Amino acid sequence: MTIGRRLFISSGTFAVVIAFAYWLVAREISGTFLLGFLAFALSVLAGYMVAAEGKADLWGDRCDATQAEAAGQIIGTYSVSSPLPFWSALAITAVLLGLVVSPTLSVLGFLAALCLGVAFIVQSR
Repeated sequence: MTIGRRLFISSGTFAVVIAFAYWLVAREISGTFLLGFLAFALSVLAGYMVAAEGKADLWGDRCDATQAEAAGQIIGTYSVSSPLPFWSALAITAVLLGLVVSPTLSVLGFLAALCLGVAFIVQSR
């Protein structure tokens, strides 16, 4: 398992434990919700790394690697003309606005965000 995956999985687990402990101690819903959302976000990042970066062979993941081996390594690509970031921001805005205005808007935004997450994974391959 790569360093990044370990980092996000352990951080997500820690956030779940802290959210649970916070709820037991404070019984305060907003802080517990935010800590739970942090755990969810870290889990999404860990899931992305497992799905998209599963077969990546990066220099930093090998214990016997030298600095010379890292020279010229291509880590990934970035598409500057992709419309996905704009639509993702719009979907997340719909989720958050839907929490205040209409639960239906929130559900539709969440479904759109899930579809866009799949599109990001497909585009990154």
